[in-house]
Amino acid sequence: MKIKSPLTDKKEVKPLAEAGANEFFCGIEPTAWRKRFSDFSISQRATHANFTKFSDLEKAVSAAHKLKTKIHVAVNAFFYMEQHYECAVRIIKEALALGVDGIIFADFGLLVNTPRALLKDKDVVIGTDAVIFNRESAKFYKRLGATRLVIPRAVTIKEIESIVRKDAAMEYEVFIIHDLCFFVDGFCTYCKEMSGKPRKEGRGRKNVYFFSSSRQPKRGFNGGCRTHFKRRKILQASGRATGKTEDFTFWTKKHIQGCGACAIYDLKKMGVSSLKVLDRNLPTRGKIQATEFIRKSLDFLENKNISRTEYIEKCKNLFKKTFNKKCNLYDCYYPSVFIH
Repeated sequence: MKIKSPLTDKKEVKPLAEAGANEFFCGIEPTAWRKRFSDFSISQRATHANFTKFSDLEKAVSAAHKLKTKIHVAVNAFFYMEQHYECAVRIIKEALALGVDGIIFADFGLLVNTPRALLKDKDVVIGTDAVIFNRESAKFYKRLGATRLVIPRAVTIKEIESIVRKDAAMEYEVFIIHDLCFFVDGFCTYCKEMSGKPRKEGRGRKNVYFFSSSRQPKRGFNGGCRTHFKRRKILQASGRATGKTEDFTFWTKKHIQGCGACAIYDLKKMGVSSLKVLDRNLPTRGKIQATEFIRKSLDFLENKNISRTEYIEKCKNLFKKTFNKKCNLYDCYYPSVFIH
């Protein structure tokens, strides 16, 4: 099995590879994209979570290839408007010209608008936001040229097995640690990491506003809808803020960002090929710690005689030793492992 880790800086390639990563994923959002489409992220992440210069991406690719590892670039917004496609395809073309090993798609409209010749001999990865729940959706994306499918984190172990067993020729990837969400990414309308003041959405529209997250550093790292917000009401008619600013979060319990290491025993047995470490927004030391933890968890399986029960117990002990916390079902990616 491969371990896939997140990149936001070319300097992260070597330490993450040394920690156990065989693959990397990243985003590329050139300044030209943000200037032209100021309210639309090319990969569902704020600019700081992406490479902004192709020259930096090129150096990361070069470093990765020297270490015999791959880099996949995410161009994976839920959807793109018609005016986005031409620019997005141009960015994909330039990234592939630099030697990236594959592209992560979520919008099948972008996938079919990307010339097949560009993707020849490249990994065509269908991201979790494409929502692959069953064999039929897997078959659909395979017909469009997919070579790897990322199965949503809401899918159970048995459901994953039913998809993987149907087509062993396809590569499958699952999320394994951090950024756990109990909901389905592809159905989520939350803007993951856009930051700043409330503003109009698009041009020529009146009284259309959205709130964006305002992370509070003192509360530690939180991503996605776990972010702590500063919330204030906005009058639709005038667009003016009213009332006092309040703290707000969707979650009432403290999370450890999620872990699914105990499921690796089952995932490897059924044929899952890649374990994805999240999140691009983590500091480098957090990415290294998570990657090392998954590497050590996977290494337990080098003992061919290890039982499933022994493996799970080892993972739980390693988790406590690594993160100084006990694992619990509330923060478990695949709790069905314990009732299998």
